[in-house]
Amino acid sequence: MRDDAMPPKEALTVSFGQDLMTEWIPDALGATDVVRGLADGSHLNPTRLDVGWLQVPLAHRTETIPVVTPEVRAHMHRLVERSLHRYRPRPEVFSYRSTEWDYRGAYRARQRRMRELGSREDLPLVLRLDVRQFGASLPLHVLLDAPWMTEDLAQQVTPLHGASGRCLLPGHRWANRLGTAALAPIDNLLAAEVPERWLRWGDDWHVFVRGAGEAERIREVVASGLANLGLSLSAQKTVWEPVHRLFAGAARDVAGDPRKVWRAGIRDGDMRALRYALTRAEPTTEISRDISEVVRMRPELLPRAIQYLDRAMTTPGATEVVEELFDDSGLFTAARVLTLAGRHQELARRVPDRLLILAADCGIAGLCALAARVAFSSRRGHLVGEPPPRMLPWISQGADLRQLRPSVATLL
Repeated sequence: MRDDAMPPKEALTVSFGQDLMTEWIPDALGATDVVRGLADGSHLNPTRLDVGWLQVPLAHRTETIPVVTPEVRAHMHRLVERSLHRYRPRPEVFSYRSTEWDYRGAYRARQRRMRELGSREDLPLVLRLDVRQFGASLPLHVLLDAPWMTEDLAQQVTPLHGASGRCLLPGHRWANRLGTAALAPIDNLLAAEVPERWLRWGDDWHVFVRGAGEAERIREVVASGLANLGLSLSAQKTVWEPVHRLFAGAARDVAGDPRKVWRAGIRDGDMRALRYALTRAEPTTEISRDISEVVRMRPELLPRAIQYLDRAMTTPGATEVVEELFDDSGLFTAARVLTLAGRHQELARRVPDRLLILAADCGIAGLCALAARVAFSSRRGHLVGEPPPRMLPWISQGADLRQLRPSVATLL
């Protein structure tokens, strides 16, 4: 194991802010104190490792995932960026490359490269390779034995693995950074076998091949390399197909007028279009009217729906749409609804007592904090018990929802 220099503090705080856009439970204080600690170097090793469990809807399934406090998240972020500060993946890898890496720009670059390779007449097939349950199955020793691993990071990732059962927590930038680096041996195999004819995002490779024989050979090479890491390919997601299908899938561009994209998404049941439109559309009666039904059918869209509703709160009918979401008793919905209520006083007053009590009693630190924010701002602190210590200064100053607002910005 080695020691290494820290990246610039400004880059560290910017990348941590991007990290929080994939947080399953937004921080009740916007993580402003944690970000400040990263900026001035005062952030210390958290004294407690609180791991909660939250059931979240994903594209085709529901999964129970571990969640940690923003202090733990920030500490892991700092340690990983220090460990990987001088590490650079191969240029074919588009995901989580460095401290300065930007999600949306990288995603567009990946699409452009797909289209470039897909336009070659000598490469009629694309082989898609995906690791089976990568985040949950990556062995701890693969990380501990990596050449970029530092002693400080090893001392933190080991107990986190013990508490959560996994090395990589879903939705965490630091985990995606580690996962990207851990799969470098497979990238090296592909660079030797099919130079400049492949690309990777996370644990998902696209390899452009001349025929089924070459596709099968590359699949076997990758499967063998993964076995050396204690991993295997997903039988369901590893396929080869005509390259034209790629342009209806990962390489497809839905950009356009958000209102038109929204209507097309509703008509076609197109998740990518709906995600795009919710982030960018100006509030309209039409979109607001559709929100409840869309979220009921596709609950994984809830984070982006809340981001849209935050912009729509001053428009007719928006409050009623949010109140319809109060009827969902799931903790995932509670986390997003309480985040929105923690930004708007009128909405905070309308949150039912039962929802505050549900969140306060769930045992997940972040969700308990959101319940405390809404409860104390609406003079119902007695419903949630003792607030987290880091919230006491905000409460003592009047529990003003205009201060330290939780963020609804999301990439989920």
